[in-house]
Amino acid sequence: MNQLALRVNQNPGTIELNFEELNKQLDTKLAEYKGAVFTEETKDIAKGEVAGLRRLKKEIDEARKATKKKWMEPCDAFEEQMKNLTKKIDEPIQLIDDQVKEFDAKKKAEKRVQCRKIYDEIIGDMGSYLPFEKIFNPKWENVSTSIKTIREEISKYVEDARITIDAILAMQSEKESEAIEVYVDTLSMAKAIDVINLYERQKAEILVREEERRKQEEERRLQAEIARAKAEERAAIAREEQIKNEVKQEMQQQVAQPEEELEVLKEPAFLQGEDVDDELPFVQPNTKVVFYRVVATENELDQVEMAFNSIGIFFERRNV
Repeated sequence: MNQLALRVNQNPGTIELNFEELNKQLDTKLAEYKGAVFTEETKDIAKGEVAGLRRLKKEIDEARKATKKKWMEPCDAFEEQMKNLTKKIDEPIQLIDDQVKEFDAKKKAEKRVQCRKIYDEIIGDMGSYLPFEKIFNPKWENVSTSIKTIREEISKYVEDARITIDAILAMQSEKESEAIEVYVDTLSMAKAIDVINLYERQKAEILVREEERRKQEEERRLQAEIARAKAEERAAIAREEQIKNEVKQEMQQQVAQPEEELEVLKEPAFLQGEDVDDELPFVQPNTKVVFYRVVATENELDQVEMAFNSIGIFFERRNV
């Protein structure tokens, strides 16, 4: 296309104004008002002076606006003409630019297909962890970005993903799935590992607190068992003391009875009126036949008899 030549000739104009003359006259006029004092009687004169000054100010301002408007007429016409010229140029610019953009979009689409093909060749089993859309870089579509660079960058992404996923799986954490989700979302190994580390720290703290609680509970149970054992011991001592007192009282009663009655009471009271087999089995020269009076619960009697049986003592139980 032939280069268009734009020629603009500007002839500076002039505006004639007797500024100096008007400026001096205005200074002289305004000097009359400096220090002027008006009274109630001269109030109307003051109003007239103010009205006159306002008219003068308005005349000056209107003259300025009218002169500027007249001065700007050729400039406004020039500006309108230039706008019309640029508007005509916009149409072919848009037409050509649309075609250029279409060419670029087509090339980018073709480049994106190439990128996807490279991704499919390299990704292997990392596809679920590293989606193409997640790692795609718009600069890969540029003509200035080589296929070699694209292949290297995708390979780096896949290598990093494999290292990260292997590290997460090796930790064997209950938060494994969440850590993988964080990596897929952020592509940050540090953030993914932090998920597991934070969980494991919290878990360890919980286990420590649970172990402390278990120890405290065990201590309370042990103290309760000790207290129960002591209570049973005190109760057993009290029962033994009671039995001793009863035996002592019975012996005292036997001593106080007449001789003939004492002969009758030589055997324990709980055997009186019953036949006693003096010929117990396994009688040896060093064995003795004795009688105990035992006051105990059924459970305690079972334990006594179990003890006798365990050491081979023959016994016969007669309930009073």
